[in-house]
Amino acid sequence: MSPHQILMTAQLRELALGRPLELGPYTLRTEELPSQHMPVRRRHGCLDLTHGRILLREGLQPAPWRRAFVHALVRLVHYAQAVLLHESTEEHLTHSLASGLSQLARRNPDLTWALLRAINPHVRHSRRMPQRLVLGTQAWTVRSLPVKTAARLRVFGQADLERRRIELDPALSGTQLAVIFLHECIHGLHHECGVTDQTSLRIAHSREADALTHFWASNPQAAGWWFGLLQPRGLAYEPNAAALRQNGSLVRLPARVQR
Repeated sequence: MSPHQILMTAQLRELALGRPLELGPYTLRTEELPSQHMPVRRRHGCLDLTHGRILLREGLQPAPWRRAFVHALVRLVHYAQAVLLHESTEEHLTHSLASGLSQLARRNPDLTWALLRAINPHVRHSRRMPQRLVLGTQAWTVRSLPVKTAARLRVFGQADLERRRIELDPALSGTQLAVIFLHECIHGLHHECGVTDQTSLRIAHSREADALTHFWASNPQAAGWWFGLLQPRGLAYEPNAAALRQNGSLVRLPARVQR
């Protein structure tokens, strides 16, 4: 990890440990435990929904800590969206993850922004829809879905896996655009990392978490644009514009500013 990523991950850690997280019907706090007290000792992170906790192993270095946190978030998103059934299809996983992550950004904006910045410190707020993406190791393009095609197919967007192209209904905006954009991107990520209808949930969640981290790291402009779509109109997040003290230490957070 770069020095900036280490710093941003430290700020994310302070924020996560200092504030509860809300998603679906759950309010959870993040805690660190010694390895011998973890429910599963060999794991870096676990969910304890009975007691409303995300548990991370104490003493992790920045990169493993961030990875464990992202993996826990992905499992939490799917649980909150009730997609934990063994017969869940790739489409179920895609919708669950896209809608759940968008809800995470809406209800926990400071935490989500800190996470995006920990993954790539160059994430900035953007009003411009990305035209090119990197999914896995492949270059993808983003374009408008022709109105006639959208009406004929009765869809808001689609991922053309053969042409590696994300197509979006030009009438979309705001939260709906954010959800559909991420939905189609996750179809592409599943395609690139090998998640199919036959992939077990445990493997699918692990691949999704790593693929999402690589996606945000490789597409900082898309990350900032997606996040901005989910915030209240007229508000934007700018990095390091405010500071908050948590547990006696200084944590720099993005401030809401008028556009």
